Amino acid sequence: MKRLCIMRHAKSDWTDPARGDAARSLNARGVKSADFLAGYIVDQGWTPDHVLCSTAVRARSTVAPLAERLADACDVEFREDLYMAMPDTLLGLIHAQNDEDETILIVAHNPGLEMLAVDLADTQSENFTARMADHFPTGALAVFTFDVEKWADIKSETGQVHFYGKPRELMSDE
Repeated sequence: MKRLCIMRHAKSDWTDPARGDAARSLNARGVKSADFLAGYIVDQGWTPDHVLCSTAVRARSTVAPLAERLADACDVEFREDLYMAMPDTLLGLIHAQNDEDETILIVAHNPGLEMLAVDLADTQSENFTARMADHFPTGALAVFTFDVEKWADIKSETGQVHFYGKPRELMSDE
């Protein structure tokens, strides 16, 4: 059994129009969401064995609180090819993961993450597909489980959606 967590970077700061897209940091809401999501992932027992994170500042800042909480429990790999990656690139990276790792977290960007999430969801996940009509907003987290032993065996429509949530909804439940 493999668990794949997909998280879009938290809300970014648009106040400096001169700052390039990849250099945008998180705004105050994004910082709060990133910290909350780090605790939520750990509390739910979804601690990743390996994290793949875009090199964009907002993605790095989103994963930072989780990396701090986990210290040496997992390694974080920053990859330029995750910046604006499309589903085929994302799936290729998933397939290349070490089969000893049971849980992988990807922190990246739309539209690729949203497209990947919809593609991976099995046909039993109608509620997820309906909720995805609201898109995959900043800070959204989807957790899939796959009945496979190898990451390379993950295919379209084979992921059971174990969880899907948005920071705004989750934080209001506190």
